Amino acid sequence: MIMSYKGEENAVLSAADVPLEPFLVQFAQLNIPVAFLVPTQTGYTKSIMDATAPVRELLEDAKVHVYEEQLQGPENKKKVDAYFVYPDHLEKTEASLYRPKTKHGDPRIWFSGLKQYCDPYNLLALVVIDDAIYVVDLSNPDIAQSLIHDGYVRNLLRADDVEESVIERELLKKIQAIHDKGFLPSVTEGDPGVGDTLEHALGINRNNDKNPDYKGIELKTLRAKRNGKAKKTTRSTLFSQVPDGGLKYREILDAYGKMQIPRNMDKPRFQLYETFRVAHVNGYGLLLDVDEAGDRLYILHQDPETGKQTRVSWWDMSELRKRLLQKHPRTFWITAESEMISGVEHFLYTKILYTKNPNAALLTPLLASGVITVDLAAHITEAGKYRDHGVLFKIEKKNLPLLFANPEEFIL
Repeated sequence: MIMSYKGEENAVLSAADVPLEPFLVQFAQLNIPVAFLVPTQTGYTKSIMDATAPVRELLEDAKVHVYEEQLQGPENKKKVDAYFVYPDHLEKTEASLYRPKTKHGDPRIWFSGLKQYCDPYNLLALVVIDDAIYVVDLSNPDIAQSLIHDGYVRNLLRADDVEESVIERELLKKIQAIHDKGFLPSVTEGDPGVGDTLEHALGINRNNDKNPDYKGIELKTLRAKRNGKAKKTTRSTLFSQVPDGGLKYREILDAYGKMQIPRNMDKPRFQLYETFRVAHVNGYGLLLDVDEAGDRLYILHQDPETGKQTRVSWWDMSELRKRLLQKHPRTFWITAESEMISGVEHFLYTKILYTKNPNAALLTPLLASGVITVDLAAHITEAGKYRDHGVLFKIEKKNLPLLFANPEEFIL
């Protein structure tokens, strides 16, 4: 829901006069849907801003307005209550939601009195509370401080806490009992063992579907140590989702894979094992790109000689947001220590980070800033068979608070 834009009346977020990143953790902690706008000088002068995909989705989800159902022309304009948020008070105003007869009826939004509230290229956050749109000028240092340091703005936007459920306490008690048994031998060889062993101990059959694992709670396990040595990174998989369009997974491998010798193997194979990031070309000449106006995430290929970039595959960001919400309404992120005992890997589950209700509005900027990455891992076996491990959207455990409000940690 939150992203930058390439419309004529909205600048990209990178053009804002303050960076977005310091505010991401604030909205993640508040756990409130949000969309961002950056008015250009032209849009500011004309009193026009594009109601971009994140803004439209914000208003539709809050049942404030559905642009797709609105007819074109000023006679069909809808006005709703709005407020400008100041460091210590609100100022009531009015938002105009409309589709002009020109430019294909592109959805528009404007706030009465906006020119007295902010300046061009200010970073504006939009939230909906009780059917009204609240506008927060994050470029105003006093407003920003009131948000960050538990002032009036933060208290205004704070969501109610939800009490811990019976199921969560039940699962916590079961994992504590598993921990108390000490190191458990892995039931599966290789990387899946850390998760398979815990699920086996809980009496859960391994599942590859899109739903949470334990009575609505997703289980995510990772090794803190392997053979007694701390891992350099502890990235966790948020979800797996193949692209919606463009080249399919196998076609990406065929087009851009290489003959390489995998780690711990002595023979080369045709493969594509790599992390994809926005604005960072990987070893296969591939990278990610956020198309803000189209609300899509693209895989691009960059020609090593000309630097020309071509689109390979894409996801609809709306589908990725739905996928995140579907997979992680409640999640236990479980850390395990790993030891080799008599040639068999054993696990001791030591910590749980409990998260609820991800702020899906923050998915796009976290991708754009490189906090969330995408892993592709596919190869052709020696026998000529195709294998892949899914298209994995990943985040480092230390960055989970940027996506989830107020995570709780339990030491077992």
